[in-house]
Amino acid sequence: MKRTFRIISGIMLIVMAAAGIATSTEYDGLQLKPVTIDALKALKLPKDNRNYFFLQAIGNDTAIVIGDFTTMDKLIVCILDKNADNTIDTVVDYYPEYKRMYVRKESASKFFNKDIAQLKRDIISGKVFEGNFTDYMYTLKELDFLVKNWDECAIGHDVYGFNVCYYDIDDTDKLAGHFSYGKRPTGYYLQFITYFYKVRVVGEEYPKISYAVYCKDTNDPVVKETVENLFKYRQPLSYYAK
Repeated sequence: MKRTFRIISGIMLIVMAAAGIATSTEYDGLQLKPVTIDALKALKLPKDNRNYFFLQAIGNDTAIVIGDFTTMDKLIVCILDKNADNTIDTVVDYYPEYKRMYVRKESASKFFNKDIAQLKRDIISGKVFEGNFTDYMYTLKELDFLVKNWDECAIGHDVYGFNVCYYDIDDTDKLAGHFSYGKRPTGYYLQFITYFYKVRVVGEEYPKISYAVYCKDTNDPVVKETVENLFKYRQPLSYYAK
């Protein structure tokens, strides 16, 4: 019975995530649409000045957004890779406290990296969240473990890929995060969402930016590389229908 409840609750939350319903933070909607100047302006300063990073690839364009609040001049950065070819086309530095925006070749943020492919990999792998005063985000480290061990209770098949539930360690009926990955005729998709994470002193924390990765209908080479590596464990149903 407990296993049945766990599976049903996971399916319900997968449907909620697919529908774009925010379950943890106020900025989910901004991450599901291509990043714009207005979207950057809507990303306010977190009260605790916690940094954040997220990778977005929708259609032909890829964007990396960095919330760098480690200095006196708080900064939100958007790095745009048009045509998703691992080439930086535009860098926007937005200073929310002063409501000033600058278009530059390089960002003033210490987190900026000219090697955009590596920056994408660091977000996907979770490396960028280590030691940089961010929320704890579920990334490829957790996903790879579940897929490598092929947890049948956590992994659900889609025609084009897989949906993976990440449950709370202390309460295995409670969904803490969710992953999806695959390849549709329109391109690859890869999505990592964190609903909450555990902190010993205060209990549960809800991240300001819940998607570490939100990619769909893309052929971004780093996203493609990641999904194809995950397919080495098991191929989706569409692969066998070819």
